[in-house]
Amino acid sequence: MKKFSIYIVSGLLILMICMTVLDFAYTKIYCNSNPRTKFQYLRSLKDMKIDYIFLGSSRVENAIVPSVIYNKTHKTAVNLGFQAAKLVDIYSVLKLIKEYNIQSGTILIQVDYIYNITDGNSNIFQYQMIPFIRENKITKAYSDRYATSPWANYYIPFYRYCNNDLKLGFREIFSNLINKKTNIIVNNGYVALQGNSKELAGSLPDVIVDSNPIVDSIKSFSKQNNMNVVFYCAPFCKNNKNRIFISQLKKKIPELKDFSDVIKDDKMFQNCNHLNHSGAKRFTEILTDNLLMK
Repeated sequence: MKKFSIYIVSGLLILMICMTVLDFAYTKIYCNSNPRTKFQYLRSLKDMKIDYIFLGSSRVENAIVPSVIYNKTHKTAVNLGFQAAKLVDIYSVLKLIKEYNIQSGTILIQVDYIYNITDGNSNIFQYQMIPFIRENKITKAYSDRYATSPWANYYIPFYRYCNNDLKLGFREIFSNLINKKTNIIVNNGYVALQGNSKELAGSLPDVIVDSNPIVDSIKSFSKQNNMNVVFYCAPFCKNNKNRIFISQLKKKIPELKDFSDVIKDDKMFQNCNHLNHSGAKRFTEILTDNLLMK
């Protein structure tokens, strides 16, 4: 019985050592390889000075072309929009900009129907953050609130990688290890959409919530940290219903810059909420002329 107990304890100890080594190795690779995800790209901007930083959901990621801004202004811009991002994700990115000491002249935050979402988060942002949840209190707090099994992710070595093997496992580690590139760095975070739907239609919410505490927190945080934050709304297709929602939104955020109807040609939309590559370039030109060059 004693020998059996020693065998079990020794096996568990060896397993824990292996898991610790693997956890350390995976994390080291994610931290030091060329960015393949938007979150890795965000971290790579540490201690840099960027003239314009854009935050938001896919309506930023697929709509703001930093190279167009540079060509028109000779100023740097990065696109830190995340697919399916909610305001809590945007607020977390804003806090990480401060944490990573990323200096910016202006931070532009896209707000639309997400104003009605006072909770919830982006699964994309969540899993991209997982290798870095031990990096600072912001990533830990986000993981504690939104991740599955946050205690196990944080304290059990290698659990977070096993639990997210399809997205963070060996295949992705190997791609990071051999520096297999994505277009994240080349396009400064912009992701282009191609083509367009034959019938474009959409609808904004019928009503708007009385207030959104996350927006209030964003305003307070930016003021406390001397961040120049500008709120704006990106274009929708012309057949988008309940446009009165934007008017109501402007009452909640009086300083909101409204670009919701500046693109009239439906051929520039991939769907009612998202511009295709041609539309993104045109919208970026309009925003630059009307907001960044004044």
